[in-house]
Amino acid sequence: MENETENHTLSLPSARCLSKQQAAQYLGIGVTLLTQIGPLPIKLGRRCLYDVVDLDAWLDDYKSRGRARKEVLWPVKKDSIDVKTRPTGGLIQSSQMDAEYAKALGVES
Repeated sequence: MENETENHTLSLPSARCLSKQQAAQYLGIGVTLLTQIGPLPIKLGRRCLYDVVDLDAWLDDYKSRGRARKEVLWPVKKDSIDVKTRPTGGLIQSSQMDAEYAKALGVES
């Protein structure tokens, strides 16, 4: 009887923190994609680990954004679009003739 109880050992619980490779495998994506768009890892000493709870929360949030993802890939600075830009660009001195042409064409100068 004693030999039977010795052979039955308790199994370890599944790991809550995963390495980068394990986290990518858990999500079913590559390591590069995980690094680019995934959640930030936590640091324990010199190790960077991913918490399964964080991975699940990140994936739920990512799914709720939809396929079109409402993120702005190229943010527009308000300052750069509010200033009137000359159509010719550069540092060109305007003359009286420029103003007359603009007036004739109905374009603001």
